Amino acid sequence: MTPAQLQTLKAAINADPVLLAFPNNSDGAFAIAAAVNLPASPAVNVWRTEAPVADIIDAINWAQYTPVDVVDATSIYTNRLLAIQTKQMNLQMNLQGRESVNASKVNIRAGLRDAVIAVPAGAGGAAVSPGGASGVNVLNACVRNALRVEAILAGADATTGTVTAKLLVFEGSVNYQDIEAARAS
Repeated sequence: MTPAQLQTLKAAINADPVLLAFPNNSDGAFAIAAAVNLPASPAVNVWRTEAPVADIIDAINWAQYTPVDVVDATSIYTNRLLAIQTKQMNLQMNLQGRESVNASKVNIRAGLRDAVIAVPAGAGGAAVSPGGASGVNVLNACVRNALRVEAILAGADATTGTVTAKLLVFEGSVNYQDIEAARAS
């Protein structure tokens, strides 16, 4: 942990009467580490740095990539098919061959969202959103509840579409040595 992160963690410990009540020794540090390594309550959403591709795929209504209009030979219909295919190719490029994507990157989130909204497959070429309104279903698959320590050290909010989550500055859990270092800083 950086010195600034240790100071932030120390301030959070000192601001919480329950955590502050633990003795300033290794037993207290173990107890504090256990407490801050639990999920944040209330929940604090963070963008996943390893959003499972399977979760993203499950959040998509794939049938909405199939046009509802009867196939015809007009250039308008062909252009709609090309637009749909382009959205599918962008989605495929983001997901294929990967087990996870780093949703903390704004460009990844924007690309995923773009591929699952405004798909001209509805009646008369109306736009549909296979990823939910504004891509909300897909983007929600890209967030998770932070651990308490991650929430304490989290960065700024980042919004894509209608989903807002914090960016992780520190990811994972802490050990008792981290707590001891924070309390000593």
